[in-house]
This record gives sequence, C-alpha cells and structure tokens, in this order.
Amino acid sequence: MRPATREDIPGILALLEEFVQQQLVLPRTPEEMAENYRNFVVACQEKTGILVGVGALRPHGEGLFEVRSLAVSQAYHGQGIGSQVVEALLQRARNMTPPAQCVFTLTKRPAFFRNLGFRLAPKEDFPAKIWTDCRLCPKYHCCDETALRWEP
Repeated sequence: MRPATREDIPGILALLEEFVQQQLVLPRTPEEMAENYRNFVVACQEKTGILVGVGALRPHGEGLFEVRSLAVSQAYHGQGIGSQVVEALLQRARNMTPPAQCVFTLTKRPAFFRNLGFRLAPKEDFPAKIWTDCRLCPKYHCCDETALRWEP
C-alpha cells in the first residue's frame, strides 16, 4: 500500500474501467486524474508491483472527506485488499491537519463499509457531493447508492 504517483495514472484508470462498466464507480478522465492522483492510494502486487487495488480520499471542505473510486482487481477479490485500501484512506483522514471530522461514501455495497465502522447516513448530509458529482449522474433521480459516514 502506498500513495499514488503520476506514473500510476494509466494503471488506476485501467483498474477503474471494469468497475465503471459495471456502474460501480464514476468514470475518471486522464485530465481529472492528473489533477487528483494525490488523493489516491494504491495496493500493489508484492512481486510484480502491478496495481491490484485503488481508492481515493476526496476533500469536500470543512473537515469532510469522501472515500471514492474504490476498486480491487477481480483476481484479488476476497483477500482483504479493499479493506486495507479503506483503512489506509481513513488513516490519511486521521492524519490531516486538522483531522477529518467526517468521512463518507456513496456505495452499492453498504455491508462492506459497515464492517469497517461506517454508519448509514442521509445523502442530504453531503450537499457538496450532490452538487459536484451526483447532479451529473444519469441515475440522479433514481439513485441506487447508500450513503454511509465514518467519524474518527
């Protein structure tokens, strides 16, 4: 597990693409990744260095952060990599100056996040997310994601 570098951008985009096709994560452009790759952590296969998991911690201001773009290669599902990525992001949130007050996510897999200490929350608690990302989503009026929050 390590912070993402600019060189990781193609690998991150490739790993996310499968989950974009399944409508589990929103698409990211190379330009957006170039601006935001520092928000990402990556999990690499120990021997080859190949990216097997990714996730980002996006700031929304006022001590509010979002876990987003979480993906683990299908070949590595069930090995705890997704949990490790989220834990690395939560540790990053704890180490912020000042520390994060709240970390949230919108997901189709709420049980995964509940197992990591997240609690259900109303989507309306996160207007910055709704106005920046959700309003552009084709499922805006029929959202099938669950909002959860984690507080240190």
